Amino acid sequence: MLHRFAFITLLHSCALPASAALVCEANIVSLDFGLITDRDGLQQQTSGPVTISCSGGTPRTTVRACLTIGSGSGGSGPSQSPRTMIGDGTAALNYQLTAQNFLSSGGIIWETVSYAIPLNSNGSAMIAPSLYAEVTSMGAQTTIGSYHSHYEPGSDVGISYGETECNQSGATSSFNVSATLIASCTISVSNMDFGVIDTTIVGPVDQTATIDVSCTNASEYTIGIGSGLQPAGDGPTDRRMTNGANVLAYGLYHDQSRTSSWGLSLTNVAIGIGTGSNQSLTVFGRIFSDQQTSVGHYADSVVVTVYY
Repeated sequence: MLHRFAFITLLHSCALPASAALVCEANIVSLDFGLITDRDGLQQQTSGPVTISCSGGTPRTTVRACLTIGSGSGGSGPSQSPRTMIGDGTAALNYQLTAQNFLSSGGIIWETVSYAIPLNSNGSAMIAPSLYAEVTSMGAQTTIGSYHSHYEPGSDVGISYGETECNQSGATSSFNVSATLIASCTISVSNMDFGVIDTTIVGPVDQTATIDVSCTNASEYTIGIGSGLQPAGDGPTDRRMTNGANVLAYGLYHDQSRTSSWGLSLTNVAIGIGTGSNQSLTVFGRIFSDQQTSVGHYADSVVVTVYY
């Protein structure tokens, strides 16, 4: 008897695990300096995180990511120094983007910064280094107003990455750098010392003091001088230095001839335009003639106010 045997081969389809490709991307937060002034060398700084995330890599290995930041829409000088924000019209506000710290504290200008990123057991990781920004226009000729620079992926910012070197391109976000320059002033005043004089004052005794004022470039300001502690009236020539009950009349003026008195009203304040740096104004003082007073130390205190 002939026996036939049928051989049936069962083929099973086995799905092999997929191997995800390494992908890295970067998201950069916009930086806003807020309301600032650039006079007197005051430091204006801000910072924000740069989030770099990678996935699909070999677990527990280290990948390389390189983040490049260019000039932005405001432009820059050679080697991105300085970067500039553009305002209304043609004015520019200089600033810089740095890694690791602010430029004034030793930070490195951000052109291309490389990171070694350790991946976890899932082959992914995320880091968030800081992007530092600092205004470098100190007392420059920028005027009040809003300033900005826009960074567009591809043309101004990009990320590359790889297992050992940065040879693949990833996605990045756009971001902005902005600031609003406002009017601001500081003021300092020297004392006026008439020295030693006779108790019988036949002729006028003159002396000067200096007011140093620094205001934002192109911002208007006025400077007024108060009437002192014990004036004889409301006028700027009614000031009195005192020594107990004894008084010594004097006045403060804009001009060397002592004809334009200096006070607080709109008609006798000093008017100026800021330059972003220090400006010096002279106060001309005069103890009036034809006074008879007693021996002693005479003094007064006046308040100098800058309005802007």
